[in-house]
Amino acid sequence: MIAFLDHILLTIELVLLCYLGFNILYVTVYSVSGSFYQRTDFNAIPIQKHNRFVILIPAYKSDEVILNTVGHALNQNYPKDHFDVIVIADSLKQLTLGELLVMPIKLIPVQFEVSTKAKSLNTALGLLPEDTYDYCVVLDDIMEADFLRKINARLQNNELVVQGHRTAKNLDTPFAILDGISEEINNHIFRRGHVRLGLSSALSGSGQAINFRFFKDAMYSIYSPVEDKELEFFLVKNNIRVKFEEDALVYDEKVQNSQVFMKQRKRWVASQFFDFNAVLIEGIAGLVLRGHFDFFDKSLQRLLMPRVLLLGLTFILGLTAFMPWFHFGTVFLIYFLLCAFSYLIAIPTHFFNSNTLLAAFRVPQAFFLMILALIKSKGASKIFIHTEHSAIVQRKQAVAEAESAGTPKSE
Repeated sequence: MIAFLDHILLTIELVLLCYLGFNILYVTVYSVSGSFYQRTDFNAIPIQKHNRFVILIPAYKSDEVILNTVGHALNQNYPKDHFDVIVIADSLKQLTLGELLVMPIKLIPVQFEVSTKAKSLNTALGLLPEDTYDYCVVLDDIMEADFLRKINARLQNNELVVQGHRTAKNLDTPFAILDGISEEINNHIFRRGHVRLGLSSALSGSGQAINFRFFKDAMYSIYSPVEDKELEFFLVKNNIRVKFEEDALVYDEKVQNSQVFMKQRKRWVASQFFDFNAVLIEGIAGLVLRGHFDFFDKSLQRLLMPRVLLLGLTFILGLTAFMPWFHFGTVFLIYFLLCAFSYLIAIPTHFFNSNTLLAAFRVPQAFFLMILALIKSKGASKIFIHTEHSAIVQRKQAVAEAESAGTPKSE
């Protein structure tokens, strides 16, 4: 009986050893390569032309933030006659629509039985003539004032796609800090690291500039809530390499609490595994038959464990190094140390402060929330999951506190 249990334990350990080993090797290689990413010297780029941009802002129930987003999009250090801002308004309040109508933008109201960002984008693209713009910028966040100027400099050689650098707008709660760190780790591994090795950058769903005609054609058949992943695979399958611009910043509001964290991660986990088998098989076939490593690499990403789960699981398994009945405890401990090292070199230095140290105590909570998100993620890639912004979350918290105190809630 003891021999049988030992055999079962050994089998489980071997499976974990192989799967976690793949994950650790992947993040370590790309994290180290990301440390050698070369930033753009904008002073060395001669500006031969100012491209014409259309900034598409899909706005679904985003009344609390849309005016601020539009205001920053309009306030670009770029020729005003060379870009337009278009808001695709889905389920916005009449008051918000009225305020948008007096701004120097174009407004496209939409309504769907089941809303998705892809449907909004396709509606707007269908209404715009192909010869009006050179590039389209998809925006969910707040653009820095020099965003278009920097992106235009990177497009002087007529590149098809350049992804900007999405970074944290707020670091005011422990979960916002953890979310911001997660964003930067993703930037380092899946953008800087990949570009440094000559591969395609990952898209972030916001802040990317794409050739207008190409984007219109590419989006034609994309309607799912994970449109960024579908577009990413479409690009790499067609040998189109996504560039990354570290210094073109868009600021993303990070989650404020654990509830919003888990809700957002459900969508992320679902997008990680959509069409999993088909993509993986196609990626392997592309590598074997055509030597298409870039697409193979994208398909391998479907096998990757979410970052916080990888860190937590290797830590737990690493503790088995001190338990003599486990066979590979020391190897798991090495996995954890490599994982921690890969994450640490990916984190920008401005995060190394006392607030981050306090936020680190929430990592175990984030680990268990990710497990819950993984369990509850079934079907999340088929529906649009709206992430609430801080103003809405704070109002709900205030109402809940008032009700618990027996105070009538204000409208």
